[in-house]
Amino acid sequence: MRLSRNELLFIALGAVLGAVVAWAVRAGFVAPDGALPPFAMVLLGLGFVELLVGYAAGRPPGTLVGMPARFLAFVLGVCIVLLGGKFA
Repeated sequence: MRLSRNELLFIALGAVLGAVVAWAVRAGFVAPDGALPPFAMVLLGLGFVELLVGYAAGRPPGTLVGMPARFLAFVLGVCIVLLGGKFA
C-alpha cells in the first residue's frame, strides 16, 4: 500500500496531536483518568481536523484520508501519549 501526501500529513498530525495531549497531561491541564481520557482527545482532534480540511477543500468528509492512514495516525498519537506520560 502506498500512502498519498494527504495521508502522510494526517499521520504526522496524529503524532503532533499525541505530543500536545501528552504535554497537556504532564502539565496538569488534562486528567489522565478523567471523564474524557487522553486517547479520546486524540481521536476527536483527528476527526475535527479531517472535517475542517474536508470542508475547506470542498470534499465530503471521509474522502481525503483512507482508513489505514486514519488507524495509523490514531495508534501513533496514542502511543506518543502513553510514552509521553511514562518518560517525560
